[in-house]
This record gives sequence, structure tokens and C-alpha cells, in this order.
Amino acid sequence: MLRLLAFVVLSCAAFAQDERRITSPNGQIEFRLFIAVQESNNLPRLSYEVLYRGQPLLKTSFMGLDIEVQEPLLGENVGLTSSNSTKSEKYNSLIAHYMQNGSLGRLIDVEARVYNDGVAFRYVIPRSTPLLEFVITEEATEFHFAEKETNMEFGPGKTDFLLMRLRSAWVSISGSAVDDYPSIHFMSTNPTTYLVRLDSKFLGTTPLTCPWRIISVGIDPKHVISATVTELNR
Repeated sequence: MLRLLAFVVLSCAAFAQDERRITSPNGQIEFRLFIAVQESNNLPRLSYEVLYRGQPLLKTSFMGLDIEVQEPLLGENVGLTSSNSTKSEKYNSLIAHYMQNGSLGRLIDVEARVYNDGVAFRYVIPRSTPLLEFVITEEATEFHFAEKETNMEFGPGKTDFLLMRLRSAWVSISGSAVDDYPSIHFMSTNPTTYLVRLDSKFLGTTPLTCPWRIISVGIDPKHVISATVTELNR
């Protein structure tokens, strides 16, 4: 019985070590990065959550990139190798490093910044033997909101910017522009979830820094559109 209890405690502790948290300088927004198991295929996958004023804004949202003729998704079956965080007056930041499929696997990093008015994150793909020159066929980044929007200002057609009103706040999602990287649009998969879609395939080489995916939060639409975090998409 004691051995079983010790195993359970160690297992829970090991899982908890995969979660990394950073908050905005004013403490009102929290970004959580972790690995969660998908119901569809039972594979562990990079995931994140966003809390606003202590309440869930985005629930478990999966992350990843689809690499041509390589399986599984880059972001699935990964393990955390290291991470570090920094603080500043403008934003607090985190970078977490992951390896896929053991010691010879592909590498992927997630960099995040949390401002007082939003969150931005992006993928960074270090150089590794399986990823020298490759094609990204699709992005698989989710935005799974904790509640259904009460008012949609833009979309949900083929747009690279969404602005919506939730009960707790106004929220926008957008992306920054990077030379030669495909533009994006958001696809609604259910009433509370949006998925990033690339407008074309991308031929890249490592190391590669992908565009920011940006979540802006505020009390009114004007504040959201002019939020400090949105400077990343200008």
C-alpha cells in the first residue's frame, strides 16, 4: 500500500513538473503551458490555458505543427527538457524546450509573453537532424474559450482577426506577420473553439521562429484593439 501511494505521489509530481506558469506584471492574466493527453488518440500534446482575473478565459487548447511526411504532429508525444522565465515592467516571458520521441527526436520550443492586456506565444523550431529542411502543411493551434461569445464583431469567415465579447471581457485573437511565412485565418470547429489555418504550405529550414499568436483582453473593444500586446502584429 505504501509503495502504491508513493508511486501515485511521484507520478502526480512528475506530471506537475511539466506545467509552467507565468503571469502579467499586474497579476491579472496567467498563462499556463503543459502537456495534456488528447481524447482522440491518447497521445500527449503541447497545450495551454489562459486565466483572466482568476477565472478561465481559454481552457485546455492544443498546440502543434503538421510537418509533411513526418508523424506524429510536431507537438505530440513530447517531453519537457528545460525552461526559463524572465520578468520586466512591460511583460513577463517564458521559453520552454521540448523533445519529441526520445533522445533522437525532433525539437520544438514555445516562447510566451504575458502583458497586462494580453498573451502572445509562438513556436521556435531548433535545428535537429529530423528537421533540417521541411514543409509545414498546416498549423494546429487551438483557441478553446471557456464560454461562448455573446457578440462576434468580425468573422467567423476567412479572417485573420477575431474580436468577440464574452461575459467576463472583450477578447481578440490575431497573428503577427513574418516575411515569407503564410498568412492565416481562423476556422470555427465548435461554438467555443477556433483553429489556426495556414493559407498555404511553408517550406522552411531550421532554426525557424514562427509568428506570434496573440490574445488581447480588455473591458471594451477599443481597449482590446489598441492593447500593448497587439504591437507584436504591427
